[in-house]
Amino acid sequence: MLRKIPFKVLVGTAVFLFAVLLGTALSIGLGKKGGKQEPAPQEPAQEAEAIDVLLLNKNLKEALNVHKEITLRVLKIDTNAASEIWHVPNGMSIPNYMLRATKEIERHNGKVHWMKEIRNGYAALLRYESEQGIYPLTEIRIMDSLWLPNSSKLAVVLAVREQNKILRNKPEMLEKINFTYNLLIPSSRQDLLDIGKKLNTNIILWIPMESRNEMIYNTEKEVQIPLGITNEKELAERLNRHLKKIKNASGFAAFYGEDFLVHPASVEVLAKVLREKNLWFWDLTKSATAGLLSPDECVKKELRCRKNNLDIFEEFNEQVNKALKTARRNGRAILLFDLTEKNIELLAKLPGMAQAQGTSLVHAEEVF
Repeated sequence: MLRKIPFKVLVGTAVFLFAVLLGTALSIGLGKKGGKQEPAPQEPAQEAEAIDVLLLNKNLKEALNVHKEITLRVLKIDTNAASEIWHVPNGMSIPNYMLRATKEIERHNGKVHWMKEIRNGYAALLRYESEQGIYPLTEIRIMDSLWLPNSSKLAVVLAVREQNKILRNKPEMLEKINFTYNLLIPSSRQDLLDIGKKLNTNIILWIPMESRNEMIYNTEKEVQIPLGITNEKELAERLNRHLKKIKNASGFAAFYGEDFLVHPASVEVLAKVLREKNLWFWDLTKSATAGLLSPDECVKKELRCRKNNLDIFEEFNEQVNKALKTARRNGRAILLFDLTEKNIELLAKLPGMAQAQGTSLVHAEEVF
């Protein structure tokens, strides 16, 4: 049979098959060689995760101002025992430390697995996790021997009534105040504003708004902001007439104004103006404002608001202690008193008390 096939055909066929086999072998060999050089697709991602883990731990300790670390030997069966203790300075409350820790962990794409306040508010247990898994239980413990400076803020505000005797007759008494404070002065009293400016004090304007429930002076009645302003431009212009009396006014307080602040349409326009002009607002009226500009409502409306009552009948030291405690726990607070000779004398001890717990005395704008 083979004898009938020409010799040339047999040679050509053999050469063709040899070439095919050789090409196949070469392609397989090159494929294997190239496969060895290709990097594993997960290796870069794993390396980045390891770096993130290191940054999370490092930055978390920096955010909490950890001054000392203690590693403990814990039995595996005891899942509620902390394996690490982080000592942090006093001057800031555990809830604030917990809030800082949560923000820093989330910033690094981690997640708080468990957190609990212990030791009567002087420590907290923290368990957190990342893509690498759950970290060991850590105790964050406040050190009484170390204080964190400027960890909280307290604004002292002295309210000036219409016929204030100190500002009118003895302004030099304010020179006894050797710390940062604020004067709350009615915007309708230009004479008092001029005295405050000469003293180079931080002035908060107390703008009168309509109130039929209070006996106010004719000067305030003439310039008070009335109900029923539905035009934002008109309200903004009225506020500007008051605000331009001091430089760089970033907010103001309500002087009386019970009727204005319970009038839904008026408050709605006021809220829009506050938001557009980025002004903070302080409600010092006696009666409730029906929640129209309460702190909770202001948060919803993206406004900076506070509500306090100037006519507080608590004893002086009780108010001071409460304000210092609030500053330490919440990070900020306001201490509000009438400008009187007695209060000036009593406030002389405040700087030392505030410094002892790491609280700074600041301008009111810094706590709104």
